Amino acid sequence: MAVHVIRSLLQENHEKLEIQYETAQPDVSAILETLRQDVLPHLIIELGFRNIDIVWAVEWLDDTASIFRLLRRHKFTRSFALEEIRTILIWRLHILRPVLSASQPRLLHCLPPSISDPLGRPMVFMRASSLQDSVVCIKNALLQEVERLRLHLRYIRDLQDDSEKFPLQYVFVVDLQGVSIQNFNLELLSWLLRDVLPRYPGMLAAVFLLNYSWMHSGVWSVAKRVLPASALSRVFFPSRDELLEYCSAATLPAEYGGSLPALDQIEDPLRSEYQRTHMSSYHPDHPATSPRSAETPTLEVPSIKRPSSSVFLPPTSPSNPFFGYPVVTSSSKPHSVRHVRRRKRDLLRTLAVLWWRRWGSHTITLICVVLMIIAARKKVKRVVGNLSTSGWLIRTRGSSVWEQWWVSWLT
Repeated sequence: MAVHVIRSLLQENHEKLEIQYETAQPDVSAILETLRQDVLPHLIIELGFRNIDIVWAVEWLDDTASIFRLLRRHKFTRSFALEEIRTILIWRLHILRPVLSASQPRLLHCLPPSISDPLGRPMVFMRASSLQDSVVCIKNALLQEVERLRLHLRYIRDLQDDSEKFPLQYVFVVDLQGVSIQNFNLELLSWLLRDVLPRYPGMLAAVFLLNYSWMHSGVWSVAKRVLPASALSRVFFPSRDELLEYCSAATLPAEYGGSLPALDQIEDPLRSEYQRTHMSSYHPDHPATSPRSAETPTLEVPSIKRPSSSVFLPPTSPSNPFFGYPVVTSSSKPHSVRHVRRRKRDLLRTLAVLWWRRWGSHTITLICVVLMIIAARKKVKRVVGNLSTSGWLIRTRGSSVWEQWWVSWLT
């Protein structure tokens, strides 16, 4: 693909994204309000969040760019986005946070904020040959690296004034040199597409695959069947000269034809003090705050002081006045429904539970009676069959004796 075509396509996508971000701000604000007043307080009660858990959760919920990307992934439908935000919040607490506390190998290298592509997006380099370690180790390392990418975008946003534009996506340069189809891990690729990228949607503006050859065509043919069309349109296979023409020599390391030092000698903002602070355990004594969020926080940390009478009612509890939906109640507050998406399958499941509670015992009794009747009929048939067989044997033996007597009398 020609460089001017790539530049035109990326420019069009970039302008469309900026318009969507500005247009979606009222929806993002409404989602943040729902998260603050409804979703997070109920999660605190339901899962028993500690102070450290709340600080961890609020840091992510305060990242408006991440909330926008999730809203965009669900085609700007608030209810769908809110449901996934809640699910991701629990995943981050139980799955992601333990991974971040351990030391992991470095897989990505981001250029400093002052160096970007022509549209102002940060550039990230990855050598695919570094993904040759054990699957578990690489998975944990990738989770940590993707979280660092999210934090870096937030850091750039917090450094800007409210009127200034900031990047929402990255440009990835993946070097395939040294990777063959024999040592390529398809399981890792499948896991990345299935479990990681959906929780970090819309962070990749473009992916440039360098040193692509016919040996990698098999992997690409598999990926094309998995990736949506919108993702496929952001994957390019430029030569080194074409990459240099798109980015310019001033934005590329020396090993990729640029005028910058070698990649290992360039400062990596993914390993900065800001990253180390935010990748910590978020202890309340050492809160992680960004330059701007410390002054004007978007989402306040709700109080975890919970009345002793607060009770979480399961969806199918007989005491639940909103049967089918989880409810929180206390002596000081009326029953309140936890924010969840109302779906047709939830209605069908609730109706099925109600029907079973009303008619379940009768249904079991009817089934038992039918089974007893079937068993009795089989037993009767078996007895009748045995009697018929016995009568046939008696008749057969009687006729044989009569024939023997008749023959002996005649002779």
